[in-house]
Amino acid sequence: MSIFTKVALLNVTRHSARNIIIGSSIALAVGLLFFILSVSAGVEKQLVANLVQIETGAVSFSLSDESLEGETKIDRAGLDKAYTLIKEVHEISNLRERIHSRALINNDSKSADINLRGIDWIKEEPLLASLRFENPKPKDSLIKSGIFISRNVADRLDVSENDDCTILVQTVNGSLNMDNYRISGIYRNISGWANTMVFMNLEDVKTLVNTSLPTDVLIDSKNLEATPLVLSKVNSILESEFQDNMDLESYQSQSMIASTIANANKYGFLSIVFFLQTISFFGIVFVVKNNVTERNKEIGTLLAMGYKPLSIRFTFVLETLVVAIISSLIGLVVFGALTAWLAVDGIYLGDSAMLIFGSSVLKPFFHLPYLMIAFAIGLIYPFLSAIWSTRKVRKADPIALLYDR
Repeated sequence: MSIFTKVALLNVTRHSARNIIIGSSIALAVGLLFFILSVSAGVEKQLVANLVQIETGAVSFSLSDESLEGETKIDRAGLDKAYTLIKEVHEISNLRERIHSRALINNDSKSADINLRGIDWIKEEPLLASLRFENPKPKDSLIKSGIFISRNVADRLDVSENDDCTILVQTVNGSLNMDNYRISGIYRNISGWANTMVFMNLEDVKTLVNTSLPTDVLIDSKNLEATPLVLSKVNSILESEFQDNMDLESYQSQSMIASTIANANKYGFLSIVFFLQTISFFGIVFVVKNNVTERNKEIGTLLAMGYKPLSIRFTFVLETLVVAIISSLIGLVVFGALTAWLAVDGIYLGDSAMLIFGSSVLKPFFHLPYLMIAFAIGLIYPFLSAIWSTRKVRKADPIALLYDR
């Protein structure tokens, strides 16, 4: 180990107060960079997950009004045969029948437009993972008759759990039908587009809209990356089984809003991190520059003894790098632990979070490459700031430094 390396390592503890200031700024900037990258990725994944779990599946297809009215060749037996072939596709994990319909919900003199969703709860594990009931529900209770509304709808109707409501809906043949249902549960608001949804048992909704067929069929893939392949295989099956043109689409065609919100969050938060990194950079320049000035006589002595300016600069740069490594690791451990904890179940932030994140639940995505990127940046900019602040050593006059007061 060279003498300059030893001096650099000793200076880390000798100038502890100064290095704590430098280290704190680095730890905060690096930790926040990793956390914000994780939040940005998590926002997009959460929005896409909500979309897939609640509304679209990886791939979905809809039946036409004519099919629902029995005016086409599509019937129950034909659908069941197609389902059998679809389930044989290796990449597919689940198939969910749905009834999607616009409706009106009423309680006393108050009413609200809703998106009615008929659900087969036995097959709706993805949906159950998205809904956060104010009073947690055992799965067995969900298959009973009743409706599940959002806090948004409950507030508009001024109702509570176990109250009765009337639902008015247009049947597949164009007539109106209505019936009374008990509110079996209220779930916390998820996002703006999902808060008007009211969930009911699939068979109850089929009776309400007068059909034995689903309006929509959601298909889940084992991996979302396999969605294009699933789309192609399902399309081939439907084309071979039915002459009617199915409205088949993937979740990707409906997830543009998720990418838009995620990008807005990412660039907004990254601008904050860039601002913090800039302040940290110039703060390090100022501190290291003062450090060099305070040690003018030491530098002048070393130059007079014949040591090269590059070796002397190496001392300051190495000292800063050691502080940067330790600080970056501390920042990443703290913010990494926070990210890993939040990534498990997320944290419910309330309705106001929907304006920022598009969802009421904040769930970062812990991604190792983000950790490496943040760590690398945590070393690069302190290194550059140390190089910049010690540049005058190259042309320093040892005599002038020795007599500097």
